[in-house]
Amino acid sequence: MALIQQDLVAGSEDRLLTLDTETNLQWLNLSQTAGRSYQEIMNGFGQFTTAHGFHYADGRQIGELCGHAGITKGLTEPALTPSPNDARNHQAIQTLQNLMDGKVFHAETNVITSRGIMKPPAPPPNVPTRILGTIRLSLSLLNITGSHAESEGPTASPQTGDPEIGSYLVRNQPEA
Repeated sequence: MALIQQDLVAGSEDRLLTLDTETNLQWLNLSQTAGRSYQEIMNGFGQFTTAHGFHYADGRQIGELCGHAGITKGLTEPALTPSPNDARNHQAIQTLQNLMDGKVFHAETNVITSRGIMKPPAPPPNVPTRILGTIRLSLSLLNITGSHAESEGPTASPQTGDPEIGSYLVRNQPEA
């Protein structure tokens, strides 16, 4: 795995970035945008898309991040079918959730999820984007077969934040 935790503010030990050394992309911690709507982020919340140079990641970029972490279930193999890769996949999801944060524990199912909004596809001309897609990582604490990644399709409103949903924001690693 080629994922390294870094600081957003140099020397601060804030550990708010995950660097994917295979793509040279820096990913912002999901907890920094949890509860904030797509519109709030695009309008400059936290200066992430302005001063810090982040933009919304698309599904392909998020898939690459998950793949570089070692996640296969829900990406290159079925999400809920037992696999010889279950233990490795479970560990990969746990590692990526620890790096990216944004975790929510669901006691009724013993599952830890992390969810993030991805870049919306371009709508047809004169048609506003009303609902955004998210990517969810699910870590089952009872059965490693249930740990997987999935695209949730249209689940997030652009105008309304959800405390359980962050935003997948990414940027090229700045030159030293």
